[in-house]
Amino acid sequence: MSNEVFFTELKEKVEEYLKKWDCPSVGLGVIYDGEVLFCDGIGLRNREKNLPATGKTLYQIGSCSKAFTSAMCAKLVDEGKLSWDTPIREIAPEVQFYDDFTSQNVTLRDVLSHRTGVPRHEYSWYGNQFNRAELVEHVKYLEPNKPFRTVFQYNNYGYVIAGHLIEKVTGKTFEENIQETFLDPLGMTRTTMFLDDIEADEDHATPYGSPGASFSGTKEVPFYRTTVEDKSKGIGAPFAAAGSVDSCAEDMLKWVKFHLGSGEDAGKFDGKQILSAESFNELHKPSMIIKSRLDMPQDETDFSTYGLAWFVENYRGHKIYHHGGSINGFSAMTFMVPEIKLGVVAYCNMDGCQLHMSICKTVADHFLGLSDANWFERYLEYVRERAEKSKDLTVQLAGEKVEGTNPSHPLESYVGEYKRAGYGPCSVSLENEALVLHFLGVDMALKHYHFDTFVSADIVGEIPPGMPVHFHVAEVGGEVDALLMPLVMEEGGELIKFKKAK
Repeated sequence: MSNEVFFTELKEKVEEYLKKWDCPSVGLGVIYDGEVLFCDGIGLRNREKNLPATGKTLYQIGSCSKAFTSAMCAKLVDEGKLSWDTPIREIAPEVQFYDDFTSQNVTLRDVLSHRTGVPRHEYSWYGNQFNRAELVEHVKYLEPNKPFRTVFQYNNYGYVIAGHLIEKVTGKTFEENIQETFLDPLGMTRTTMFLDDIEADEDHATPYGSPGASFSGTKEVPFYRTTVEDKSKGIGAPFAAAGSVDSCAEDMLKWVKFHLGSGEDAGKFDGKQILSAESFNELHKPSMIIKSRLDMPQDETDFSTYGLAWFVENYRGHKIYHHGGSINGFSAMTFMVPEIKLGVVAYCNMDGCQLHMSICKTVADHFLGLSDANWFERYLEYVRERAEKSKDLTVQLAGEKVEGTNPSHPLESYVGEYKRAGYGPCSVSLENEALVLHFLGVDMALKHYHFDTFVSADIVGEIPPGMPVHFHVAEVGGEVDALLMPLVMEEGGELIKFKKAK
């Protein structure tokens, strides 16, 4: 099949599956052996205004941003300001982990390859208004669930720490460093790291979300913003180094072209040396084996590893680099097959959408001369099945409901402020004879499940319906003195306990 015919059929397939996902649009770009073969938007960047997406339409790319952070670290390794394998404490003793051994030995490579033993603790930063220094300070309060350097566990805090190191050794903001080192030299003129910029740009994708991953009723959602970010003062998002880049297919193809450099072109862009070949190649080397893949189970990928902000895998006998991203209203994928110098970028303005990976693997199959593996339908069914299983969340997290039980105390006894180091505060109020949990900036009605366990009654923000809230009764005195929530989903993760303020 010729490339012309392939892209015609691909566009038709994408249009078909945009409808099946109820996803408004995708910004899609393909580069092959240095030549851009496709760069355009498919679908509508804004449904209400009937505005089409283009190759210049800005999307939030979420954790695809991490590759900018690791590349910036590579630049500073070249300059002798950072080291991959020297303990971070020698540069930044203020970076402390929950246990002394990790604090004394953790390196830049450890935090960039997600092998610190600390799980996500996602709700300790998401929905809160902490600044960058506070997030770094909070790491020491986040319990590990696995031993240091034994298991890959995706964790945004590693990149927050890397961003802190970048700012400390350069004396410049993270945003200034990325702009000067990569965006300007690569000519990525439409890429930004500030929400004000993407919202002000006429050609930006509106974020959409689908409540409960239902594949229907997709609605516009606000950009994820904290009160800390203030572009007028040069203050970016607190988690910038983990996922703040806003870009378009056209710009990101330049980024991919840079990463596809090899041999004499390693670390170069249009003949200009950006990174040394040694540091550049370090980014794409496996640093940690992934025992339990994050992607859909599949025979086509027989091993998976993580480099430095890139998943490095064997795909149908070929090495691939890729990284996804997700933030309110957006799903993103940056994908490469280095041996044939193929790069694909696919960015959707709908959260939880896996259409991007379907596209990337379909494109890879074509240029590798492989049979079509039906990725569009397989990813759709996979996410549908996963969404169906998530409906049993309460039973999975709190066990089968014990009928005929009542709370041990009057509802007034559960009301109060609850605090926990490293997390934002939460509180419980009594409204219309029902408990309401105030957490992550939203209000969640609670309904009684059994004993002293209540569950969230509705879909609110990022908290799924049916999440249990367990209240603890003091062994001495018998008062309600804490609440616990399953905010760490990884194996071995303990309930997060918030103590009631007296």
